[in-house]
Amino acid sequence: MNATGGGIMSTISVNLDGRTFEIQRTKIPLKKLILDVENPRIQYYLDTRLNDNVTQEKIKFALAEGNDQYDKLKEHIERNGGIYDPVWVVPEGEFFRVIEGNTRSFVYEELSEKYVNEDKWKEIPAYVLPHKVNHDAINFIRLEKHLFGQTPWAAYEKARELYRLNMAEDYSTKRLEQLTKLSASEIRNNIQAFQDMDQQYLPKFNKPAERLKFSYFVEFRKNKELKRLVSEGKLSLLEFCDWVGEGKFGRGEDIRKLSQVMKDEQARQALIDDDFQAALDQLEQKNPAAKSKLFEKIEDVVKGISSIPFAELDEIKRGLQPAKVDSLKRLYKTSSDLLKDIGTIK
Repeated sequence: MNATGGGIMSTISVNLDGRTFEIQRTKIPLKKLILDVENPRIQYYLDTRLNDNVTQEKIKFALAEGNDQYDKLKEHIERNGGIYDPVWVVPEGEFFRVIEGNTRSFVYEELSEKYVNEDKWKEIPAYVLPHKVNHDAINFIRLEKHLFGQTPWAAYEKARELYRLNMAEDYSTKRLEQLTKLSASEIRNNIQAFQDMDQQYLPKFNKPAERLKFSYFVEFRKNKELKRLVSEGKLSLLEFCDWVGEGKFGRGEDIRKLSQVMKDEQARQALIDDDFQAALDQLEQKNPAAKSKLFEKIEDVVKGISSIPFAELDEIKRGLQPAKVDSLKRLYKTSSDLLKDIGTIK
């Protein structure tokens, strides 16, 4: 037994944010763990609550309620009989605050209640950091584990952590580049997109699933044409927020074509009255040349398929299963029919 009240302990050296630390690998009783209120995975849940009384029970609820992968993780740990990657903790008096591995710690607690007679669920493998470890080392561990590791945060959570480090802990863009391997422009776009969602979008459209639209805001912020339209007063962030919230876009990639829509009054009105696809349809009606080029591309493909004489199918079908031979014949016939149809359209 060691000072943590757990199993056999060993000491190892690790490099964290350019410094070497001596840490202990051991097992810690679940009753000595404190889940971390700063865990980025639960911040959206905490942000949307009106009171500041964050209890351990509320953190546990947020870990499961705000994590789509929670049940799968629990099933995996249960089937495996434990975790192979220890959690990271920092001593706080007689207890240990979990700075990485909060979800796994809660899974252990639930499994200890399910298997009350199995001791293996009553304590969890852990790396114990020194009592006075600096906060930079803690930030480094979180980023290494969840920005590039096996259990990555969602895009919104990653951006929130970049925003926190930049604004609350005064990490420069250059330092974030070094820590995250992201470019300066990616970091700035993610931080700005988070601010847009947090300050303008989520107060109005605040269902948890709305965070999945974070990519829409990243696309908005990194598009130079959209930036120019905003600076010229031809598009506003509030307009964009309303369109996203009203479901006018089908996917984040749609935002890449938004500047084209905004430059055409009828297409823009189609977006307002209907949705983004209607706006694209409006643009296409005004551009018969683009439609003609599309037909030409289709025609080239069909001609290539149809150029194979039907009699040669006997040579091609050798070694193929009967079902694949039938599919090949249907493809040949379909291409021939399509070629005739294209001729009538043109």
